[in-house]
Amino acid sequence: MRYRLFPYERRLGMRELERLGLRVVADDGHSVTVTGDAERAIRRATYFEGFAEPLSAVEPTEQATAELAHLALRESNGIRQATRYGPHGIHEYKGKFNPQVVRALCNVVDVDADVLIDPFCGSGTALVEGLRLGMDVVGIDHSPIACFIAEAKLSAMTSESKAGLAQELLDLAEQCAAAMELGQTGGEVVDLRPTLGQGAVTYLERWFTSPAYAALANAIAALNESRRSAAGRLALVALSSILREVSLQLPEDLRVRRRTEPYTAPMLAPLFLEAIHATRRGLLEMDDWPDNGGEWAVCHGSAETAAAYAAAGMGRRLVLTSPPYATALPYIDTDRLSVVALGLADSSELLALERSLIGSREWTRPEQLEWDTHRLANRSNLPRAVTSAVADIGALNEGPDAGFRRKAVPSLLYRYFARMGNSFDRWHAALTAGESTVLIVGHNHTTAGGERIAIPTPDLLGHVAETRGFDVDEIIKLETWPRYGLHSANGVPGEDALVLRRRS
Repeated sequence: MRYRLFPYERRLGMRELERLGLRVVADDGHSVTVTGDAERAIRRATYFEGFAEPLSAVEPTEQATAELAHLALRESNGIRQATRYGPHGIHEYKGKFNPQVVRALCNVVDVDADVLIDPFCGSGTALVEGLRLGMDVVGIDHSPIACFIAEAKLSAMTSESKAGLAQELLDLAEQCAAAMELGQTGGEVVDLRPTLGQGAVTYLERWFTSPAYAALANAIAALNESRRSAAGRLALVALSSILREVSLQLPEDLRVRRRTEPYTAPMLAPLFLEAIHATRRGLLEMDDWPDNGGEWAVCHGSAETAAAYAAAGMGRRLVLTSPPYATALPYIDTDRLSVVALGLADSSELLALERSLIGSREWTRPEQLEWDTHRLANRSNLPRAVTSAVADIGALNEGPDAGFRRKAVPSLLYRYFARMGNSFDRWHAALTAGESTVLIVGHNHTTAGGERIAIPTPDLLGHVAETRGFDVDEIIKLETWPRYGLHSANGVPGEDALVLRRRS
């Protein structure tokens, strides 16, 4: 590619060539000379812009074509990597990971896989890349807003005419924007109680100024009849993407904290249309993408539940996912306004949803006592590497200065690894001998006894996996976080791809 690659990207790119049937005979740092048939590499390679026979024109790779089309619509010079091409830029869902990494790992780990399963699919990054590679894809997530966004992306990606869908979306959005403007400037406000219920309406009224709520109510009503269509889903996702920005919740804070009032919300309609136009550009980028024929399914459920994997079709399977950290982002809190406004859950269900997520830091006192007992007896039969790490943190948190949350950390960590163990059991059942699982996961840390304690999550998950019928093939260092500027006092120093292979 014309932009500078990070070392891990170049390493993955060279490994891709080998797995795609090419042999490297020379490498000058800018171009690589290979022998073999490059046709498959043109379709699948991630980090190469194109391939050429001697004295022939360069044939661009599908990946380069997708990235360059994205940059062209944004009048970019192309010296930075595009990570929001096609449907990837539709919604800035928290916890997204790099789509190029997904594509490269599919090639490096199992280039012949027919089905990609992502048990923590989030907004669908891995599912989109799996479809682009011609695989059938199955996504699973316990967050209803994540499933909704993933379904919107995949519906758009598999629609017959992306340009036609873009026009349908624009027509729908312009009608919706007119209704939004009317509500926010003092016109008639739609009663949402028949659609969302009294509890949801009361909740939303509490978190938006009256004019902003009027615009939101009119938008929901305008889009309600089309919510099952591809255009309707995309419009609702666009609406979702602006809600925190115009609400009384501090938009930059992942937790639920209220703005200082008085606060005047900006006009919602222009922000909504801006999000719509960004989505339209993504659709137009995809209009010339090849149809690789894959099918998709998204299941709202838990990675620990066998029924969630029922949609996985026949063929060679690959599990590729980015699971939560041991103390996860508050995914439901982050998008709670969207969950309620889109009718995906009632406000009274939000706390239970947050608590149900793997890696959640939320629980009740009885749940903590139950997991304290669970941990001390090691009822989940976690390996010694995990129980020792948890015990060391527990010992440091026994001091008088440790509060309720600090003392809860050991059992929260134990619960995380226990539930990930349950997930490994499901993946073992879904795969056959020799098939692979890839977990893209970062190292994280906690503070215990006044010390910053590293939690080597990829290594510990590898130990758990080995007790659940997997072998650790390798741990690939990705070093992706510096690209997004996440180094800080509370940042994650890096992430790894933990590659597992199912034993017989």
